[in-house]
Amino acid sequence: MSKMTTLKAEIRVIGIDDGFSRRKKRVIVGVVFRGGLWLDGVISSVLDASGSSLGRGLGAMVAESKFHKELRFAILHGAMLGPALAVLKEFSKVTRLPTIALLHGRQSRTTGLALRRAGNAVKFRLRPGLSALCIGLTTEKAMEVLRVTTVKPPLPEPVRVASLIASAANAPKRLN
Repeated sequence: MSKMTTLKAEIRVIGIDDGFSRRKKRVIVGVVFRGGLWLDGVISSVLDASGSSLGRGLGAMVAESKFHKELRFAILHGAMLGPALAVLKEFSKVTRLPTIALLHGRQSRTTGLALRRAGNAVKFRLRPGLSALCIGLTTEKAMEVLRVTTVKPPLPEPVRVASLIASAANAPKRLN
């Protein structure tokens, strides 16, 4: 019989997003939150989203940050997760963090076959059009992480704020 553990309300989680940019090179933003209530910091990097080393680049951005030792989970989101499972595996390997990827529509449907080949990946549906792909944690633990970090659905607060910042950073500059 396993003992059910609950997460602290202030667990440190990083949310990573690219603001749904369609540019090849784009600003990727990571936002560190304590639970879903306190913003602890922001990190960013300019990465080539079409490159084969995107997962390693994202992982290096997190692993080289001053927040890495305090982080317990990572949540990835955005257009950069095209071939989600490969990026997710590389990222998780570099950071050694349990990782959740939030997938929309077509992204979610295309990961099914790849997921069957992966050993420790778990996929589940959060709501219509949104699912989660996890590496290094169970469905129950992932749901608990999402519950603790989500203030206003559908997105957890670290991802929502990272998306806002990345959208502004990747927007075309208009001065008129």
